[in-house]
Amino acid sequence: MSTPEIPPTLEYRDQPPLFEQYKQLANLEIESTKLRHTTFTAILAVSFLLPGLALKPEVELRAAPMLPGLAGFTLSKAVFLLGFLFYLFALFHYAWHHRYAHRYRKQLKAIEAELGIEVYRLRVRPKIWRFKLHFDWALQIIGIIYALITAAYVGWRLLLLTLAIAVGTYLARMAISALEADEPLES
Repeated sequence: MSTPEIPPTLEYRDQPPLFEQYKQLANLEIESTKLRHTTFTAILAVSFLLPGLALKPEVELRAAPMLPGLAGFTLSKAVFLLGFLFYLFALFHYAWHHRYAHRYRKQLKAIEAELGIEVYRLRVRPKIWRFKLHFDWALQIIGIIYALITAAYVGWRLLLLTLAIAVGTYLARMAISALEADEPLES
């Protein structure tokens, strides 16, 4: 019994030259970074817009409408809290896509070493003496300040309860995903 011959769908000789692969990967890195920054900026803008909208009714009306069944929890507090949740989502989105950018750049640097060129290998992390600077650290510091302001406005208990519900729901969804294909939308 002989094994049937499986025709190769893509032979090595059919692959684009290394420099063409490099150009395609560089384009992917650039376009995904543009998309990440555009989306992140939009979500971040919403996260700061919502608290501004939340505070306006209380100033104008002097008494904000209460949410049914939640004593002391006004609609403006809910909107303010939603703004903070959008901020956390913006951070999550940034980190999620930023890791892909680093994967692409690592591969681009490896291809550059093979080709003997330097484009991405010229990029270095900014430093002050031996101390490295990271953009996401500034976002995290702003997030801590935003969390403190949110807690002062809506209360620690409500803030922590909301965060626990959000994280718990995400973890429950993760647990369900163990039963699904790794990439269910590609099935």
